[in-house]
Amino acid sequence: MTNRGTNARPSSAIIASGLIPKLTLLVAMTERGHLSAAADVAGVPQPTATRWIAALSRMVGVPLTRRAGQRVELTAAGRALAESARTAHAVIGAGVARAYEAADPGQGQVRFGFLRTLGVRRAPELLRGYRLAHPRVRLTLVQAAHEQLVAALHEGAVDVALSAVRPTDADVVAVEMFKEPYVLVMPAQHRLARHEFVRLPECRDENFVGLSQGIAIRRSVDEIFNAARVRPRYVFETEEVETVRGLVTAGVGVAVLPARHGGPLSGSVEIPIAPRTYRQIGLLASGRRTLEPVAERFRQWALQQAADGHSTAPVVLNGFRRPL
Repeated sequence: MTNRGTNARPSSAIIASGLIPKLTLLVAMTERGHLSAAADVAGVPQPTATRWIAALSRMVGVPLTRRAGQRVELTAAGRALAESARTAHAVIGAGVARAYEAADPGQGQVRFGFLRTLGVRRAPELLRGYRLAHPRVRLTLVQAAHEQLVAALHEGAVDVALSAVRPTDADVVAVEMFKEPYVLVMPAQHRLARHEFVRLPECRDENFVGLSQGIAIRRSVDEIFNAARVRPRYVFETEEVETVRGLVTAGVGVAVLPARHGGPLSGSVEIPIAPRTYRQIGLLASGRRTLEPVAERFRQWALQQAADGHSTAPVVLNGFRRPL
């Protein structure tokens, strides 16, 4: 057990709790130069202000003021403490402003997460519409893999996420926004490029380009191949969907991917796979947390856009516009 001695000073936390009600007086003394004027700003009688300063001096353990003629001014120690008080005053003011923002759905902050594959058009289109409707709300964006987004939702690092809908996700509230059909991506001059649809057994002998194992889309693609009893021969695997599309366009191979929003890359085509299989994309929130009003309002707005058809534009497949 440590003997602190009879003259030991109280902890900084105890001192801070006693200082908080008197911050306005300290800040006012730095601005007005003496105690009587500061007391007027703080809205307290000068005798009360004098007692406050005396109590603060005893609490801190050093003189905070000195008499200069008829006036009471801050000492060097008092000015140092007052400067910190000014900073604390500003921090508390900012905290109050954030509290107002959080309580008002018309302003505040929304932390929005989305899959990297949705960052080309889907997420930007949704965000553009929301910014036009709610210009005072600050949006913080997080791009990540599905598993990372779910973890961030539960941790509170992300409020709402645009990601795949998976029944296996625990404690996730997901509402479908749109569907992306899986397609066979191939060079424009490929032998199957003019087909209305493609069955995977027809591609058994093709060279494939795909995403690396462990990526969510790759797992779904593997399930599609397994259902078709086809074992693809991969010649390249990569981490990015757009790199896969680029390799296909260059003639390296073909690929199974969700249809590209806005149509295939120039020099390639995307043919629906039969039987039809879709990737469901939804708006996700954690079932373990209650959204702040501004985040809940964003969620409801986004779902209404999907219900009205604003977020479900048709996907262009092989030059033809097909409903999702």
